[in-house]
Amino acid sequence: MPRASLALSLSVVALLGAMIVAQEPAPGQGPGGGRGRGGGAPPTAGRGRGRGFDAEAIARAKPVYEPQCGFCHGNDARGRAGGPDLARSLVVLADTGGKELAGFLRAGRPERGMPAFPNLTDQQITDIAEFLHERLEAARSRAATDTMASLVGDAKAGAAYFNGPGRCTTCHSVSGDLAGIGAKYDPPTLQGRLVNPRPGGGGRGQPAVVSPRAARIVTVALANGQTVSGTLDYISEFAVTLIEKSGARRTFKRDGDVPKVVVTDPLQVHFDMLRTFRDQDMQDLTAYLWTLK
Repeated sequence: MPRASLALSLSVVALLGAMIVAQEPAPGQGPGGGRGRGGGAPPTAGRGRGRGFDAEAIARAKPVYEPQCGFCHGNDARGRAGGPDLARSLVVLADTGGKELAGFLRAGRPERGMPAFPNLTDQQITDIAEFLHERLEAARSRAATDTMASLVGDAKAGAAYFNGPGRCTTCHSVSGDLAGIGAKYDPPTLQGRLVNPRPGGGGRGQPAVVSPRAARIVTVALANGQTVSGTLDYISEFAVTLIEKSGARRTFKRDGDVPKVVVTDPLQVHFDMLRTFRDQDMQDLTAYLWTLK
């Protein structure tokens, strides 16, 4: 498990909803309809944030997690002198049923003191993910009474990051789309929008509610040379569904790379930024945005 590399102790995690990092539900799937949560995950695992957790998965995770990770992060995952609180980690926050966590654990970040764990099985990682998401939910409950806990950064440093290395001005303007944003949202919500720029998911079996400006656009190149574009509604290795400008919903079957499908996400830069976003950057940027009244 990571040491200094995962010192991303975001108090905002305590108030965030689910990250929308898994694919949308299949067409016709109503509220409560299930969907997979990572390769090989059993149906009972990964029920995740805001819902009941799989007690059996958590019980299986502890004897695996504690000897390999507890010495650094504590047996309750809340951190020790040698490592950070994993329940406030962006890696855990961005994970869905162990899918993202698996790649991180098996590769590690040796240059930052994070060893690799290549021998963990898919089941063990899924179980550990369930345990860590339960810890995340507990952290959210602990911090729910303090909505100002996120306001700990340096606003001047945040402004420098916004106008400099963060490249925020490429897409945003403090006198345009971000005008008065500090009066619209409290600090936890501001931080939440930074790490989850596509909020509003309805939970399992329900699609995200997003503005047209943030919608993903998909283009399907058919065998006859025709291309069809629209707002992405659903995609898997077997089918893709889009909504045309007219409101018509169209579904195309997929067989490998046929037809060719290209998805353009206007918010992809935000998700890419999570790979390099430091905790201090997050705190400073939140403090700066809070001053934009």
